[in-house]
Order: sequence, then C-alpha cells, then structure tokens
Amino acid sequence: MIKTYFTFMMIFYTVQGEQVKTSILLPSFDDCSYSIDYMSNILEPYGKDVAILCKGTNVVSKDYIKPMPRP
Repeated sequence: MIKTYFTFMMIFYTVQGEQVKTSILLPSFDDCSYSIDYMSNILEPYGKDVAILCKGTNVVSKDYIKPMPRP
C-alpha cells in the first residue's frame, strides 16, 4: 500500500490592496492538484494577483492507496 500525506493548498490573492493568505487541508497531493483547476476558475476575477500552490507535510494521513493488481 502507498502512504499518502496531508497537503495544504495555499492560496494568495489581493483584495483592495490587502494581501490575503488562505490554507486548505486536503488528504493527498492528488486531491490538491485536482482542486487547483476548480479554485483557479473561482478566483479568476481577481486576475494576476492570485497564486495557488500545493505544499505537502511529513505527517501521514489515514488514507492508503491500494496498488492495482497486474493484468
């Protein structure tokens, strides 16, 4: 089984000159990668002032990914 690690989605954007930082905790890096596309669409009206990135932790989550059996 493959261990998964917690991942933070870090969102940085500017509202009326004030920089806002938001973190969302997700159970895996894959979930964060998929969520970036959706969050980009939501934050698109803010223009170029938006940055979204995924940052992993060293803490193992309780989710395990079972490898697929070979054909």
